[in-house]
Amino acid sequence: MSNAATADNTDQTPITGPGEEPMVMPERRDLHFLPPKERINDWHKLGPHMTQFMNALSLFFPAGERLFIDAVREYRDQIPDPDLKKAATAFIGQEAMHSREHIEYNQLMAEAGLPAEKLDAFVWSLLDFLKDYTPGFMPLSATIALEHFTALMGGFVLDHPEVMQGSQEDYQRMWEWHALEEVEHKAVCFDVWEKCVGRGPGAYARRTVGMVAATAIFWPLVVAFYLRMARASEECRQEGWRGHLTVLKTLFGKPGILRRQIPEWLAYFQYSFHPWQQNNSHHLQKLEQLAEEAEAAYSTHH
Repeated sequence: MSNAATADNTDQTPITGPGEEPMVMPERRDLHFLPPKERINDWHKLGPHMTQFMNALSLFFPAGERLFIDAVREYRDQIPDPDLKKAATAFIGQEAMHSREHIEYNQLMAEAGLPAEKLDAFVWSLLDFLKDYTPGFMPLSATIALEHFTALMGGFVLDHPEVMQGSQEDYQRMWEWHALEEVEHKAVCFDVWEKCVGRGPGAYARRTVGMVAATAIFWPLVVAFYLRMARASEECRQEGWRGHLTVLKTLFGKPGILRRQIPEWLAYFQYSFHPWQQNNSHHLQKLEQLAEEAEAAYSTHH
């Protein structure tokens, strides 16, 4: 990792050194979003079922981001690189903002009669179990695995803007902001892992165990949450089974949000893997404009 910090946060080109992986310095942005509550059941352009799939993902973020924050804080004092320590602090700040905004978003689901509070409570209890009853390395191992998921999904949304274009603009803007910041900080936890846990065979084994466990737990829960949310949604009931086909097509057919991420997911199991080998930092040029749009929209509503 380079020891040089980003001089200007608007220039998000990864810093590289000879034979080293690039580094992007994240920036904490205190942005607020105010998606309209009356659209919570049908904000995605592909209809209510795709809306509930995205809503289901949101239910994992408050507890998940608390896990990420705690996992990085556990190692922050051990980080030898001052720039990585600065990046870890910015990562914590970004995740705190994500958690705050998704808590408000998830509250809209609860107010609409969706089972958001029960499902959110389940995630909190599951992750508390992970922290209390698994080996000490597991929270950070799970964090770098789940950060890989979020970076892949965020990157796909940015590579294929048609996935979101045409959706209700406030929800779309919030998800794009989250996607951009996931890309921006996608290597921070991984770099903390390599600096503090290591890069040898033992560290490799522990991080791959974390990915296998995260995959086996996370995606079945996403499916279960989505089905619970769809059953509770009057809009989904009206759309019927064709809505489930829309979700399946979007994830595994065309555009294939999950199908087309499989090679990059498998890349994680390479011994020499680093997140910035999948370099999509060009998307980060959009962050400043999106932040301005979010602030303007929020000011208009207030």
